[in-house]
Amino acid sequence: MKRKNPVKALMKPLFTLIVTSSLGFQPALAQNNQQFMTQEDGQATFDAVVAEASGLIKEMHIPGLAVGVIHGPNSYSTGLGVTKVGTDEAVTPDTHFQIGSVTKTFLSTVAMQLSEQGDLDLNARVVDILPWWRVADYDATSKARVVDLFHHRAGWYGDHGFLRVPPGGSISEKVMLQGAYIPQIYPFGQTWMYNNTSITFATHVVSHVGGKPIETLIEEYLFAPLGMDASSFNYDTTPPAENYAWGHPPIYGEGSISDLKPYYIPLIRESAASGGIRSTVTDMLKYARFQLDGKDTSGNQLLSEEALDYAHAPAVEAEAGDFTGLTWFVHDYDGVISPSHGGNWPGTRSFLQLIPDHDFAVVVLVHSDRGVEAYKKVANAMVKAFTKIEADSPVAAGVDPSVLDPFVGVFKGNSQNIEIRKEGDKYVFVQFSALTKGADPAPANVANTAEGFFIITEGPNEGALGELLEDPSGALNYVRFNHRIFIRGDGPVDEFPATGSVFD
Repeated sequence: MKRKNPVKALMKPLFTLIVTSSLGFQPALAQNNQQFMTQEDGQATFDAVVAEASGLIKEMHIPGLAVGVIHGPNSYSTGLGVTKVGTDEAVTPDTHFQIGSVTKTFLSTVAMQLSEQGDLDLNARVVDILPWWRVADYDATSKARVVDLFHHRAGWYGDHGFLRVPPGGSISEKVMLQGAYIPQIYPFGQTWMYNNTSITFATHVVSHVGGKPIETLIEEYLFAPLGMDASSFNYDTTPPAENYAWGHPPIYGEGSISDLKPYYIPLIRESAASGGIRSTVTDMLKYARFQLDGKDTSGNQLLSEEALDYAHAPAVEAEAGDFTGLTWFVHDYDGVISPSHGGNWPGTRSFLQLIPDHDFAVVVLVHSDRGVEAYKKVANAMVKAFTKIEADSPVAAGVDPSVLDPFVGVFKGNSQNIEIRKEGDKYVFVQFSALTKGADPAPANVANTAEGFFIITEGPNEGALGELLEDPSGALNYVRFNHRIFIRGDGPVDEFPATGSVFD
């Protein structure tokens, strides 16, 4: 399927009841002249990348993963390794994984469906739908539209959605009521930072308009018509007895996969559409196919191609030169638009990437806290093998003190702290996570890019970028790294009070 590339001049599209031609978006067109591999050639291409992935996970001490690819009319999938260290149960395309924040794309898709039905105006202010809703900042309260909740530029504290609320009644409504106490980190609309809080607000807006709990709406609007019979929201306090990928901590440096201690942290209802879906590669390929053509299992158009174009288009600037669509991360490969989303839950990582112009999708599910490293490498290899598109990696320009000195210091986050240290003529990146209990990568050297970012030049985070940002007073006290804002603070990097969250 060939999509016309939405131009960057249209990065703030308007979408009220349905997408119209006045937006400058044209309907997606079938790419009749697209040449796809035969099933046999595609399988051989897929198997070659899988063979590389098998060696990769052994090298990284990862117990296993599942991967699937769509290319034109064909699809391929497999599993590697075991579901839980200490057992011999093999990972397969039907193994259940937590998909984490990839769940957010299900929420935004239901929002699009409600919009096409004429039930939800994405440009409506939140207070026009829910007059009682408030955040601490008056300006943010008065300006926030539904679509803003998916763009990650609201500026308020980003992980409020993982704080527990009293049981009973509407959990999403209670989460939204607590929004009145959320501090504003940045003025509304000024800066991009990944924001689970906004998604929990969007969850209740969509639930309110749809008239049902979000779990029910996603089941009725997506799971059922797409035949995703193995997918569900699940908040059980214990994992399934079989066919489930347990979480595993990371090992950096020396060690053995047999040393890993499997663990399980249950999902909470507060997270719901922020990260609560459990699924399989088999089901996620059904979802990916729908994101490419908008059709259900019977061939009926479940979501228009215009709406898919809108959701996948670069709407607002995000971090380090990328963009965000309707919750999708959007990368521009020299004119070829690629929406994607990753997911993170303790012990597991997930990734879904689409390249509509090539009728291509890749899904990677990994049950390890080193899963991001693995899924990036596997996904990039699949993209290159099937589409010939190569990942455009950032390049270090040198070690310039005038660029890097302002980064020096400790910066505090919600579940992770980072530090840039100056050691002689070197600059070193250090991180500490409250979730991994000290099992973090070794300190790594950093350099700077021509754009003024810092770039990690070695280790598991090699190629990762950080940006130094002004705080509301104009001082350079914020660092944006790995989608989050870290605030310059006092105390050592490993000093972190983990209180009030689901991870306590």
